[in-house]
Amino acid sequence: MMPPPAHVEETRREAGLQSPQPARARWAHAWRISTRYFVSDDWKWAWFLIACYCVIEVGTTYVFLLTNSWQRAFYDAIEQRQGGLFLSLVGMFMMIAGLAVGTSFLHNIVGWTLSIRWRRWLNDWYLGRWFARDRFYEIERLRMIDNPDQRIAEDVRAFTSMGLEYGQSPLSILIALVFNLVRAVAFATILLQTSSPLAIPLFGYRIPLPGGDLIWFSIAYVLFGTVFITWIGKPFVRRKMREQHYEADYRAGLIHVRRNGEQIAFSHAQRIEQDGLKGAFGDIRRNFYQLMLANAGLSAGQDIYQRTMQVVPLFLTVPKYFAGAITFGQVQGARDAFTQFSSNLSYIVQAYPSIARQVANINRLKALDDAIDYERPSGIGFTPGGTADGVAIRVENLELRRPNGAPLLGVADWTVREGERWVIEGPSGTGKTTLLRAISGLWPDGSGDVAMTRRGSAMLVPQRLYLPMGTLKGAVCFPDQPEEHDDAAIAALLEKVGLGAHVDHMHELRMWQDELSPGEQQRVALARILLQRPTLLIVDEATSALDGDNAAFFYQAVLDAMPGATIVSVVHNEKLAAYHTHRLRLDHGRATTALIAQDKA
Repeated sequence: MMPPPAHVEETRREAGLQSPQPARARWAHAWRISTRYFVSDDWKWAWFLIACYCVIEVGTTYVFLLTNSWQRAFYDAIEQRQGGLFLSLVGMFMMIAGLAVGTSFLHNIVGWTLSIRWRRWLNDWYLGRWFARDRFYEIERLRMIDNPDQRIAEDVRAFTSMGLEYGQSPLSILIALVFNLVRAVAFATILLQTSSPLAIPLFGYRIPLPGGDLIWFSIAYVLFGTVFITWIGKPFVRRKMREQHYEADYRAGLIHVRRNGEQIAFSHAQRIEQDGLKGAFGDIRRNFYQLMLANAGLSAGQDIYQRTMQVVPLFLTVPKYFAGAITFGQVQGARDAFTQFSSNLSYIVQAYPSIARQVANINRLKALDDAIDYERPSGIGFTPGGTADGVAIRVENLELRRPNGAPLLGVADWTVREGERWVIEGPSGTGKTTLLRAISGLWPDGSGDVAMTRRGSAMLVPQRLYLPMGTLKGAVCFPDQPEEHDDAAIAALLEKVGLGAHVDHMHELRMWQDELSPGEQQRVALARILLQRPTLLIVDEATSALDGDNAAFFYQAVLDAMPGATIVSVVHNEKLAAYHTHRLRLDHGRATTALIAQDKA
């Protein structure tokens, strides 16, 4: 089961433990991320597609008006038994239907094209910011928000969807709202033809209202329905946001099992993992019941609203038909116009589920943006290239702290000169790995100064080696491109480090992170070191999965290939200290330095 994110401010908001940010701030953020694409390097396509989208909406409005006019003529022809008009009206209907199909087809093509171009740009924008300044690492290290991957993949997709099956984007909702108002005005002119004057009695006077009874009854009906649907829909918004959170946690738990299948099987931890997944799904189930009730109430309210909308105009126009004031075709036309007019005015009611989903998406994207933009004060000064000649690493008055502020380790003064080989030793939990992160510029918590040389090249080999998705040759050549090195050289390296069995498969696309054992992955690390030959090598327990002989071979191979390299390594095997010239001993929160006797080397 995935651990919950830390109780930072945005996390508490998403959990409902803290009031949300003001609506103005959230909608201002939505406006900013909506408009960025339209001033980007793809702005010409963006505005062209939006213009096409709006023209198609105008065409759709024209089709609606033609349909209403056709209905009046058709039902009048039926009432008056004008058989001679029937075939011409059928032909007109076919033309109107063709126009409707054409506008619908173009609407989908333009909407889908705009969606994917917009999503591509916004996806690249988020990925660039997520990777910049190692924000992906900092967000996970501090557990600032949950599931940033889902927000970039799914919330961005929904935010840019122009009427696809993923929902409607805020932009498409806004455009639809504008054109629904335009259609409402157009259908209001039709309603005026069958409306009766309406006046309000006030202090003995009758004050006439502009328009007519059908228009004012429709407006009153829409206002009541909008307020009612908005009120009953509030729980749906909250539950929809929690659904996204719980579903993402459940998927993360399933991925955890898939990636750690061997360890779980060896440890017989199936019951623990299954219980954890059941607990995560339990959150989904409990929220689902509440979401079901919220959705049922919202759907019932919408259904009542839509059904009532179909009969209200009949109640208002049929008496006029019986009185001979209007024709049967006008009754049907007024019914259709009333329905269209009310439907256009009540677009908010119809689109409420989409609006609710977008509110949840906007809140989650704002949390992602806040986490990416969050500038956590760095107490440790890191200066690349700030060392004197002959010095590879310089540490002064370094105090390492945990993320919660608790002290971890103090290193008063430590200088690593070029060509020296330092081993860092100490009990588990004393801060060895954290110290390596600090001298690599990845740990901001604490105080003091760290400087690292820029002369030559540096390589950091963590406990868990990074293997990019792709081929084994690509994993060995990283960070170079595979084509920069010939196959024979890579094959020789694989044979040298004991991975000769994989030479014939080094061009195959596999999940090498999962297929190679920890010991084999550390052999890949050795091959990578021997290929790149860095002048500064920082190693964090890179031989922990190797037996004693192979661990010794690891260091001996590095010394043979790079006799003048500067090395800083964390080891637990005391025998490996013999391959170093200096020792940094960590104990009880302090560090001491010593020279390793040359006769032990």
